[in-house]
Amino acid sequence: TCPVTGFKVHLPAQKLIIANAVAGVLALAVGGILALLIGLTRWEAVHLLPANLYYRFVTAHGLTMLVFWIVFFEVAGLYFGGAVILNARLVKPAVGWLAFLLMAGGAILADIMVFLGKADVMFTAYVPLKAHPLFYLGVILFAVGALVAVGLFFVTIVAAKVEGRHRGSLPLVTYGLVVAAIIAVFTLLGGAIAFIPTFLWSLGVVGQPDPAAYRIVFWAFGHPAQQINLAAMVAVWYALATLTTGAKPLNEKLSRFAFLLYILFINLGSVHHLL
Repeated sequence: TCPVTGFKVHLPAQKLIIANAVAGVLALAVGGILALLIGLTRWEAVHLLPANLYYRFVTAHGLTMLVFWIVFFEVAGLYFGGAVILNARLVKPAVGWLAFLLMAGGAILADIMVFLGKADVMFTAYVPLKAHPLFYLGVILFAVGALVAVGLFFVTIVAAKVEGRHRGSLPLVTYGLVVAAIIAVFTLLGGAIAFIPTFLWSLGVVGQPDPAAYRIVFWAFGHPAQQINLAAMVAVWYALATLTTGAKPLNEKLSRFAFLLYILFINLGSVHHLL
């Protein structure tokens, strides 16, 4: 029993929540240090880094902050919303650890390639800029791990219903996390469509992808990655408000409708990157 919230907690779920949350905070720390170094370079009086290290650190900063930190922490949130909130077990914790290892291994591999100077391609990695194959492989492994984690979240919700752990409609917090997970599936598939051809191109297996086509598909990944964050963040706001003050939304149906609008329309925001 959690001494803070009073929830019953499945211990294997707790371990996975902690692992993903800690990995997310470590990524945030790395990205934050890089941001400081980048800022001190942009500050003309200091101009800390030479040009090659500046762009290298911008690449690592973008990937670590916009993808790794956010998605790791959201996976922790999904496990909390799927298991703890619903008073249920996390189905197949071993699958959760597989997802974590894929994500952690992929994130470390991609960042190592950047720091070694093998992927000075910025966060967007626009074609015809080419990185080392292991950079693309790292991003792909991370995306696959995240998809596995999202799938585990969905299965956990279904199992909670089947096993009678939860009745009626999903709590608003879990509902919001379901929305985040649905957006995540679209986002991660977009990332796969963008990075798998560029991975094969870097290996010399296929010719160079069309730069304009790559740009369109990349932003099906790059921008919605922040929309996962938005939906999950709002869900966490509702959770914190309830856990700390006992407050509830004035109109829960309206809140659910707003989450639904995220799924239907929010990814259209990606278009501004193409203007």
